[in-house]
Amino acid sequence: MTSVNALAGRPQPPVERGVHIAGLFGLALKHLRAEILADSEHEFPGLRVSHYRLLELIPDSGARITDLAGVAGMTKQGLGQHVDYLQKLGYTESERLPEDRRVRLVRRTGKGDEAVAFSLAAIGRVETAWKKQLGSERYEVLRTILLELCQPFADELEWLEKA
Repeated sequence: MTSVNALAGRPQPPVERGVHIAGLFGLALKHLRAEILADSEHEFPGLRVSHYRLLELIPDSGARITDLAGVAGMTKQGLGQHVDYLQKLGYTESERLPEDRRVRLVRRTGKGDEAVAFSLAAIGRVETAWKKQLGSERYEVLRTILLELCQPFADELEWLEKA
């Protein structure tokens, strides 16, 4: 059977055994998600990691659905459904802009701010554990390398810094 890569004229990489980088990132992310969700249902019922992430992406001044969808890598419709769910639970509020009723501006509520603080604390615990495991210097090298790898996504990085 011919592979899709061969059909596209791309050279086939050698098959390597062991854990590839995507698996390693996935495992690290799994640990991070588990820490966020550890007490989540008790503190913030109904929230999944994707909801916490979306809440983190909303700047204090609010954001348009279109802009949030772009930075979250979602469709406007999919993101709108998440926002509707979060609004139903009291984590967000939204309004149509008077100058353009098609545009929906989303803001976190106080409850949404509490959820963000909760998830950031969990992420902080994981970062602290990693820093302890690796040592401060190696941990900073890891962060620096990740930032360097993410430079092609400068717009998204800038959004994350503002949110």
